[in-house]
Amino acid sequence: MPSLAFIITTLVTLASASPVWNSDGDDSWRSRIKNVVVLVEENRSFDTIAGGLTYNTNIDGLLHRKYCNPANVSMPNGATVCAQPTAQNIAPDDPNHGISGVNMEIFSTYHPDEANADAGKLQENMMGFVTEQSSTYKTQNLTRAAEAINYYAEYHVRVFASMAENFVLFDRWFAAVPGPTNPNRAYLTSGTSHGHGRNDAAFNVAALPQRSIFQQLSEKNVSWINYYNSSFAPDSLFYSWTVSSGKNATNVKPLSQFYADAKAGTLPQFTYINPECCSYDSFHPPSPITLGENFIKSIYEALRSSPQWDSTLFILTFDEHGGFGDHVAPPVNVPAGDSLTYTETAPDGKNITFDFKRLGIRVPTLVISPWVEGGKIEKKGRNQGGEYSHTSILAFLAKLWDLDVLTPRVGWSASFEHLITDYFRSDTPEKLPNPYPF
Repeated sequence: MPSLAFIITTLVTLASASPVWNSDGDDSWRSRIKNVVVLVEENRSFDTIAGGLTYNTNIDGLLHRKYCNPANVSMPNGATVCAQPTAQNIAPDDPNHGISGVNMEIFSTYHPDEANADAGKLQENMMGFVTEQSSTYKTQNLTRAAEAINYYAEYHVRVFASMAENFVLFDRWFAAVPGPTNPNRAYLTSGTSHGHGRNDAAFNVAALPQRSIFQQLSEKNVSWINYYNSSFAPDSLFYSWTVSSGKNATNVKPLSQFYADAKAGTLPQFTYINPECCSYDSFHPPSPITLGENFIKSIYEALRSSPQWDSTLFILTFDEHGGFGDHVAPPVNVPAGDSLTYTETAPDGKNITFDFKRLGIRVPTLVISPWVEGGKIEKKGRNQGGEYSHTSILAFLAKLWDLDVLTPRVGWSASFEHLITDYFRSDTPEKLPNPYPF
């Protein structure tokens, strides 16, 4: 019979080898995360990228359901088009992802009754993607229109699948705005788009006046760098403060510097990465999936081999769905970042006014660290409003570095510090698979 001392020693060893989730009020996780890296890729929905993942049956994807759209929402009893795992390496078209187009994709109309959203009566049927694709490209070719809802098999996205299987995949993470890139990136970095609902010129001339995460971090003496690989203005340069403070000259650097800093172990406390758009590493059509996969592989492997890996949390997300299909209806009647509204003219010539009180469509999101569980599927959040969105990153950073809450949307968004364990994993892969050769 084993001795009492042996039994006690064994129990202690087993306990120390198991992840312990953070309970409410436990902030010990903050001592384990010293560096946060955020990479915001471009324009793909959850179902498109992650809908075909097979490694966990709890993933709310497309493997165990038949997801179809009517060919024309005005003829609901007519022909239908169903999603297939045959999405192409280079999407033949770039689907509409403006406010009016997304209205059609979600509600099967350009003009959902916003008043009914507050009463919970808004019908988000997620059935308008094929109709919008056919309308945008003026085609009756349903094979071509079906590319808006087709998805990738797991073997097509080897890199993303490997990252998901080894770390934490969110299957209920929504874009902040049911619209295009820059309003979503503004919400992600400041908790509001200041009333901007399209990619207008203000984003290119540092015209946004609100406080951003970059300003907050500087005020707290938390180091940050916005690395970028694009001809477009990186996200920190949306804001007038970045230029007026001179941070545009000191804290905005080319992506090549990221790789050098990661190798040297000199990354700042907060790293924010803008990919190129839209030819070779952003996933945004016509950027090939293979090159997007190779890019996220290069970022991961640079971090994994960095001397800072042991204290790093890497967040990979996509700014918005890019007009590609998803079967999960996004939450409505959520707090906006402020009281400003946005108006645009729909294809039918009528105006749409949007109050930013609805979230955008699901996007694939991963949290990667030696301090998180492998293969975990994270669904709804456990705090604040209970839903994950881009502003969840701001909510998390506010807790990590004692920042104030920028906007009501940030205060509502669920944060994810409970995913950080007290168990350091030594089994995280040093290298990821090469992209699938389409």
